[in-house]
Amino acid sequence: MKNEVTETSTTKIWLSRDNICHVELLPDVEITLDDMKKNVAATYNVVGGKKALIFIDIRKVKYMTREARLYPSGREMEKVTAAAALLTGSPVSKVVGNFFLGLNKPPTHPIKLFTSEEKAVEWLKTFLEQEEN
Repeated sequence: MKNEVTETSTTKIWLSRDNICHVELLPDVEITLDDMKKNVAATYNVVGGKKALIFIDIRKVKYMTREARLYPSGREMEKVTAAAALLTGSPVSKVVGNFFLGLNKPPTHPIKLFTSEEKAVEWLKTFLEQEEN
């Protein structure tokens, strides 16, 4: 179930009823640093400036510049991310996802690659359970 959807030129972003922020990259987008800055700012607005569990569907991405790949591991994304699950599928999305995990893994929050949306959301929900205990 989607709540109100915020759109940028490269993404759709919404907060689900289970309080997970979903970021869906649009089909065949080429993401630049400027796009990434706008996407992170939109995510910040959707989650109300608080740290959230972020599910990012990067399966349809066509290309992402090096600068755009580096930006999410910086301080701006740290402000809003408690944990992140990246959904991959295409060869390009796997390369982008592996870049985040291997070379550019954010030190402040857990991040993991998935090929199943269901498993990604299940993993994120374990962090909700930890907050409740």
